[in-house]
Amino acid sequence: MDIIFNIYWVKNFLLPFIDIVIIAAVIYKIYMMISGTRAIQVVKGLALIIFAAWFSHFLHLETVSWLLNQLIQVAVIAVIILFQPELRRMLTKVGQGRFLGLFFKENVTIIDTLASAVEELSNKQIGALIAVESNVGLKNYIETGIYVDAILSPDLLFSVFRKESPLHDGAVVIRRDRIIAAKCILPLTERHDLVEGYGTRHMAALGLAEETDAFVIVVSEETGKISVAWNGRIEMGLSIKRLKEQLNQLFLMRS
Repeated sequence: MDIIFNIYWVKNFLLPFIDIVIIAAVIYKIYMMISGTRAIQVVKGLALIIFAAWFSHFLHLETVSWLLNQLIQVAVIAVIILFQPELRRMLTKVGQGRFLGLFFKENVTIIDTLASAVEELSNKQIGALIAVESNVGLKNYIETGIYVDAILSPDLLFSVFRKESPLHDGAVVIRRDRIIAAKCILPLTERHDLVEGYGTRHMAALGLAEETDAFVIVVSEETGKISVAWNGRIEMGLSIKRLKEQLNQLFLMRS
């Protein structure tokens, strides 16, 4: 009897649960890979059409349902043609066995890369302002700067913020593992109760953290000290260890 019960439980509860978790993980990963790109709006529109087609079929609106189904077929082909680079990148990650592993590996790589870059900037007292995009898009601020769209690396960040670089003024915006733009203008906080030691970069970091859920890193040009503005607050004088802890918390919340 126990064996029968166990088989019934596995077949009717455990396996369906695993099935749902896997599908949810795949859908989530696909969403994360295309969020913030031009593809996301098209995918949202396609999802809306699919829902409308299902709903019209449910209401027995046969003509409307037929038209929407024809539109879906055309739209799917159009998506494949228009977004070949995104699809190619996604399939490459699948082929490399990184698709599900990136849930953790990509975040660890980003954290280590950022920490390494910030540590070097801090040691050499090179001022920096780095905004890490979270759930709220930073498109409005990206448009104020110069579009870069390059793979995140310590060397590239260091090159951007060197005084000799034409991009060193303003903020760098990072989306996942890419530097999207540099020399971006961020809003300054309107708070007047800030203690001495806050420079323009700190004011801009806090201003963005008050308006969005971005994680903003500041390296002081005068002292080399590291600060983080997040969730409307700013913390100054962080160690690299503390910075990594904060970044880990950010990615856990974002997941």
